[in-house]
This record gives sequence, structure tokens and C-alpha cells, in this order.
Amino acid sequence: MDKKWMILFSVFSVCTLIISAISCTLIIFNEKTHTKINSESILAEKMEYKSSTVIYNQNNTLKLSELNPGDFRSYSFEMVNNNSNTLYYSIKWQNVTTNWNTLNEGYSETHPEEFVYSISCTDGSRIDNQRMPYTGEEKVILEHLELKTNSSNACTLNVTFLHKDTDQSYNLHKTFSGTYKVIVDK
Repeated sequence: MDKKWMILFSVFSVCTLIISAISCTLIIFNEKTHTKINSESILAEKMEYKSSTVIYNQNNTLKLSELNPGDFRSYSFEMVNNNSNTLYYSIKWQNVTTNWNTLNEGYSETHPEEFVYSISCTDGSRIDNQRMPYTGEEKVILEHLELKTNSSNACTLNVTFLHKDTDQSYNLHKTFSGTYKVIVDK
């Protein structure tokens, strides 16, 4: 009878060891690749648990046309850090296509400085009246932002076609498309 218990105990111990090894492997793999920003996996450098969410309250891709002087658009989003370490991130323009920096019907120059963006965030980050990016330009909106563990940062991005007291017909019929995106810094 002792021999049966010894064999049973040995089999149970070996099975426990195998299951433990498999569980540890899966946990390490899961922890290493768990960083998600907008459903995009980002490899964590230090194998630390990273879980964050960006909530865009509207689509983060702008497609603007037929703007008139004084037109204003507002977009809001929030970065949430649900993990055990501080995250560092930037906000950037990507995939920009625009004709705000080209000649208007081949005759007069446009004034791209009249098409601007401003951003303000609950962490105090703020910039005002920056020129919108040109076609192909991946312009940084804000960089080196810090988000402590279990906290959030809500931002509002405003896009404005500034109204001047002069004729602005040279900037009518202009278009802009591009994406503003939160990027976790490595």
C-alpha cells in the first residue's frame, strides 16, 4: 500500500510542477505584451504590467472642408492609466493632408497661420493658437506628458479658422484631414 501512495504522490507532484511551469510562462508572456492603447498592443520594455485606455469622445480623425472665418471645432479625449507604474506619452498629428499651405487657384498665397489649434488638459498642460500641420507633417501637439498610476488626464483640442477684419477669401474652400493620436513614449 505504501508503494501505491508513493507513486500517486509522485504523479501528483509532477503534474503540479508541470502546471506551475505552464502558468508561470503564460503569466510572463501576458505581462510582457499586455500594454494596450486604443486596442493596439505595444510591447512593454521592462516587463511591467501596463494597461491604459484612450477614450476619444468623437472620432480622432478630422475631415474638415468648407470652413469660413470664425469657424470653430472642439474635440475631447481622455487618457486613463490603470496600471502599477507611471506612463509617459505624447500627443501628435498624423496622416495630415491639407491645402492650407498652397497657392489659392494659382494666384494668391494662403495664410496658414489663420488655421490654428489649441489644447488644454486637466493636468495643466496647455498650448494656444499653434499653426495646423502641413501635408505629411507629423507635428507634436504635446510631449513628455506624465500620467501617474490609477489616474487620468482629460484634454480638449480646439481647431479654429481665425476671423480677421480683412478679406479672407484666399482661404475659402480649403480642406484639412488628419488624425490626432496619443502615443506612449518608450
